[in-house]
Formats: sequence, C-alpha cells, structure tokens
Amino acid sequence: MKNPEERLSAYIDALNEERDPEKHLGSPDNPGLEKLQSAARLIRSLKEPTLPGPGYPERLAKAVAGAIQKNDAAGAGRQAGPDREQGSRANKGAAGQSRRRWYLPSAAALAAGIILCAALAGWSVFFGRDVVYAMDKAVSKLSGYHGVLEVRARNAAGEEWMVRRVEIWNEGDKYATRQEDDTLTVNNGQQKWQVLTQNREVALLPPAPDPTRNNFDLRDEARLAKQYPHTAAGTEIIMGRQAEKLEISPPGGLPYYLWIDAETSLPVQLQTAMQNALQTTYTFISFEPNAEIDPAIFTYQAPEGYKVVEKDPAQLVVTVAEAAAISGLAPLLPREAPDRIFAGQGRIVLDYSDATVVETAVAGSFEPEPGAALGAAAGGPLEVWQERLRWRQDGLEILVEGARRAELAGQIAADLAIPDGSGGLAEKAQIKVPVDIEIARADQRQVDGGHGPWQLDPLQVSLTFVNLKVTPEGINGEPVLPMSSFRLAANNGVEAVVEVSSGPVKQVYLERLVRQDETGIWTVTGYDPR
Repeated sequence: MKNPEERLSAYIDALNEERDPEKHLGSPDNPGLEKLQSAARLIRSLKEPTLPGPGYPERLAKAVAGAIQKNDAAGAGRQAGPDREQGSRANKGAAGQSRRRWYLPSAAALAAGIILCAALAGWSVFFGRDVVYAMDKAVSKLSGYHGVLEVRARNAAGEEWMVRRVEIWNEGDKYATRQEDDTLTVNNGQQKWQVLTQNREVALLPPAPDPTRNNFDLRDEARLAKQYPHTAAGTEIIMGRQAEKLEISPPGGLPYYLWIDAETSLPVQLQTAMQNALQTTYTFISFEPNAEIDPAIFTYQAPEGYKVVEKDPAQLVVTVAEAAAISGLAPLLPREAPDRIFAGQGRIVLDYSDATVVETAVAGSFEPEPGAALGAAAGGPLEVWQERLRWRQDGLEILVEGARRAELAGQIAADLAIPDGSGGLAEKAQIKVPVDIEIARADQRQVDGGHGPWQLDPLQVSLTFVNLKVTPEGINGEPVLPMSSFRLAANNGVEAVVEVSSGPVKQVYLERLVRQDETGIWTVTGYDPR
C-alpha cells in the first residue's frame, strides 16, 4: 500500500476485525499517518457518541471543507507574494513549503473523511464493533463445525418445551446429523443415506438436502443479517458464553433475534418470530468451529448386518425436460429456477438449498394430517403441517418444505392463502360450551404422556362430543354417528370448525386452548344446533 488512504483503511479494517494492525501492517512510515492511526484506535475504544443535533454531519463537512480550502488558499498566497528571499534559500523554502502543502491537505482530507463518514453512517460502522461485519468475516473463514443443536418451542401462553436435540457435523456442502433415536442422516454431496438403528436398515435417499437442516444454517443467517435491517439488542449469556443479541427485521415480515458469540463472532442461537401462536428457538448447546471431522463419517458404508433399502430413488438431471421425461409428469415450476433437479418415476424434486419442492402424481383422495391447519391453494385445501405446505394442483400433489416454503408455494399457486390463527372462528358459535381450563391442561399433560392421542384430532373430538349429545349415558361400542358424518370445514391452526351431516348438532367449534401448535389438544368451545 503506497498511499496514506489505503494504509488508514487497512488499519481500520484490522481494528474492526479485532486483529493487531501493527503486527499485520507494520509501523506507519510518517508521523502524520501515525497520528491518524492513533486517533482511530482511540475513537475505536469510545462509546458511540450522540450527535449535536439534526444537520450536524452536513455542517461538519462544510466547516472541514472550508478549512481545507482556506489552508490551500493561504499556501497559494505565500507562493504568489513578494519575492523576499533570493537564490538557494528561496528554492529550499519553496520546496519545503510544497512538501508541507502536499501532506497537510491530504491529512486534513483523511481526517475529514473519517469524521464525516463516521457521523453519517454511525460511528460503530468504522470504530465500534460491527457485529454483523465480524460475523460475516468469521463465517467466510468457517471450513466446518461440530455441535449439538437444541430446538425448543414456546406458545403464546408462555409454555415452553423441547422439540428435539440433534448432533451435527458440517464440512462445506457435506453434513451429517444424528437424532436422539440414533438415526444418522449423511449427505456427502454425491450420496445421501440414513442409518436407521432401530430397524437395522440403511435407506438410500436422493441427494437433495434435508430441509430441516436449514432452519439454522450459519451461512444463511450471516447473509440475511447483512441483507436485512438490524439493530443491537444488548448482550446475554448463552450456554455459559457471552453473546451479542441482534434484532433483525426482514421487510414485510416480523422481527426475529440472532445471538452471536462474542469470542468466535459466529451465530449460536436463533429465535423465530411468534407465528401461528408458536415460536421456535434453535440453540447450539455445544459448538466447535473448524473442528477436525473424521472423513469416515462422510463415507458410505452399510454397517454389518444392516439391510440396504432404496427409498424414493431419483437421479440428478440438468433440465426440466429431462425431469419430465423420467418422471412422466408435467411439473409446475416456481418463477425462481432451482439449484438442482432430481427426477424418478412419478416424482420430481426441486432443490432450492433453503427449501425443497416435491411434486408427485395424484393418487387417492386428499387427506390432511389430523389437526393440521387448513388454508387454500389452487382452488382447493392447503395443508399446513409443521414446516411444510401440501396441496393439489393440475393433477399433481405438491409438497414444499423449508425456510422459504411460503414464498415458493406462492409462486406456484397464485391464490395461496395460509391461515394466520386470527380468524375468530369460535366466536360464531350459537351456543357456547363452558370450559374448565384446568381440566384442559390436565388432558394436555395426559396426551403429552402418550395417553388419549385422539384429542389431537378435531374430528375425533367432535365425534365424541356430538355422540355424547345423542347418548348422554356414554358411548358403548360403535358411535351412533360414524366418522363419515363429520367433515373438517375450517382450521387456522388455533381454531377449527367441523360440520356434521346429521344428528342434533350442525357444526362444532373447537380451539387449542393450552398449546397452539401441532402438539396441542382440541377442546370444544361451542356448537350450532340443527
């Protein structure tokens, strides 16, 4: 670096990255640059200042520019003034003055640039610890990692529970995950397989990425934090380590939080916004960046005595035309081109890295998961279940999973409507059913313990409620009104309406009162008599 501007810029970058500038860049080669670097280090250690008022940066720039111009004019005046000195003394003075005039305005311009840019962009961008900048640099140097990720959920009532805990090995595009039941999933870029310990099987899978792995991808989080508006939200201790908390506000979406380890500058915790009365927190309870990972973990080899099963065989193709020829399907494509395409008989997989679109031929009737929220897509029902969307369109059954599932699904089905849990369905009931919330909580605990799982299905709950209206003494044997008499008319994830084709009740209104997610039980809160 030959000029002072480049030297100073590199010096500030080193300070922001918390490296020793002198060690990496050497000592300054002139006293003026040394003073500027000392000033930069001093300001770097200060708290962010409060500007004197609106318009201060503009006034500051004008004042500094005026000072520089005045200094230049004074120097020019001295050169053009009376010739008071003769011979070599005059030449020596002019040369010295020329050197001073070259350096002083340059130093003043540098100082003005530092002050003005800092005032306009925020001092922390230049001299404070820019957390997102440091995270981006740290992630770019991350070759891989090994850690244990814990996933916890919390509902709108403040109740919290652990969803799962998974061990993760990552090395570039390769990854392996081990679930709590010892199921090991590995993707080495060319092959993907799953070792099912309980079944003593090895399932060979298409090498499309696992969408659940991308819920907390370090590289994606660093990229999004740079892309979206964000603000510092203090510091917290996460698993015994100090972390800096960021509030990130994606345009058109709800804010969410990201915690960055103060020592490594890597993300260690992510908390989603509260959506559909459910919030998810991903926390690395252990994390080792740039860990040495045994290459054997990414090498396919079936354990002795295990049966090898090929599930959903598919092959990587280059074009949509190839996929259509292999699958026999006429695929429906989002506007955005996928990263990779896989095709098998009657099946196409579009891989978007942070989401996956799976299209298959329609077979049988469309049956949503019991308790799944219902929206609308392509003029029909949309199943909203956990982290996936599923519907039927133009002879295809389409399933979209991953972080961008709503965005990609909307590019396929223009009328996509996802329920938001605020429809006020239960308020329409003609007759209200009183509820003892303590009994409901006790029922929820029973279901969590593996008892009475039928309470997770609004159809089953409605069947029991209506049949007890018909036979108040109890249900002995087959119910009077069979399940075929009940139809799920609406479900926004928190409230549901079930229509009954016969009997004393026309419609049943249900709510998830204790927990507003797929693990919450349904309780009847009202009905319409026939």
